[in-house]
Amino acid sequence: MIGVIGGTGITGSQLVAALQARAAEFRCIVRDPDAAKAKLGNDVELVRGDLSDTSSLESAMSGLDTLYILCGHSPMLQQLEINALEAAKKAGVSYIVYASGSEKGIRPDSPSKVMQMHYHVEEAIKSSGFDWAISRPNYFMSNLMSMAEPIAGMDKLITSLPKETTISMIPPADIGEATAEIILNKDHASQSYFLTGSAVTMAQVTEEISKAVGRDIEYVQVPPEAAQKAMEEKGLPDWLIAHMTGMLGLVTQGDLA
Repeated sequence: MIGVIGGTGITGSQLVAALQARAAEFRCIVRDPDAAKAKLGNDVELVRGDLSDTSSLESAMSGLDTLYILCGHSPMLQQLEINALEAAKKAGVSYIVYASGSEKGIRPDSPSKVMQMHYHVEEAIKSSGFDWAISRPNYFMSNLMSMAEPIAGMDKLITSLPKETTISMIPPADIGEATAEIILNKDHASQSYFLTGSAVTMAQVTEEISKAVGRDIEYVQVPPEAAQKAMEEKGLPDWLIAHMTGMLGLVTQGDLA
């Protein structure tokens, strides 16, 4: 039996669909079963478990042999995911599949503290005694949706990235498909997989969006400080702004190409 933590999110819901398509036996461990049911439908087994409540996790993991761990960005990410590991060990789970971050960002001196935490969780998993595999998705193609409003309202794609910036983008559906394979085939154990798509420039992105909407979209590059101010005006917390700013730096210097 497979347990899925993070099944209601952008990537996790795609993994759920991929596991369903393969008729896999799994359950989703969720904080709010009613809210999860509204997102995932009636055909997914749900059990309550909260990453901040280890006793609830142990109960939710009863009978599992495989556990997929995906935690949304949080200043507490490292501790929450270590809680999942500890509960999995007590529950007798044998195989852990971990959703980490973009390969070039996973290091102890990363400009993003979220990526630093991913690094430390990866190291904890590798030394835990579990069989394990790690997925490291690169830039989510769905991140482009954050640019949708000015495209729709002003025919402008507004970003702090230079037009020539090259990024290997992957759709979340592809992440779900690849992760399902890693989960269901334990021959992938002891491996870290860099999940990515074709490399494209932001100029090419703009061209493709123009074709899709049937209008010429103007590329507008703003200074990084303007992008940070926009995030502040949206009310994003400081830790998330710091993460996004750090990742934008990696993207700009070509580390996600």
